[in-house]
Amino acid sequence: MERRTLFAAGALAAIMPVARLAHAQAAPDADKQPILLGGNFALLSSRMALDKASDAAVKAFATLEVAEQEAVATAFGAAPSEELMPEHATMMEQLSGLSGAEFDTMYLQGQMTGHEQLRALHAAYAKNGSDPRAQGASIVGVPAIDTHLSMLRAIQQRLGG
Repeated sequence: MERRTLFAAGALAAIMPVARLAHAQAAPDADKQPILLGGNFALLSSRMALDKASDAAVKAFATLEVAEQEAVATAFGAAPSEELMPEHATMMEQLSGLSGAEFDTMYLQGQMTGHEQLRALHAAYAKNGSDPRAQGASIVGVPAIDTHLSMLRAIQQRLGG
């Protein structure tokens, strides 16, 4: 009897990490989805900016944004993906056809609009979120987004936009 119990316990211990990984990769709650989709746009457009932007400040901002969106996705129990809202997919397509100063201008505008949307979503999740870890990320995210909006406006103004 003890050998069966030990075998069962060993088998359970062996699959627990896999079960935990599968649970961690499960689809996020519906209330997290808009934040994750908005974050995907910020992330994917910023990755694009690392190659296509011409202004050093735009590239520096994009570097910070990539790291932040990857961290937010982790805090929300997800991995970044290629999934986008339709309006973000359209903007990504437009950005892909641009380079240099034209890219910089459109990227900055897209980031400003996207950050304003994400700020509202994070503020709501900070108040009513169902996942304490994600809620904490949103609480910290709101002032970080305010800082990003200030940075984006300053870059845009310096570039003449």
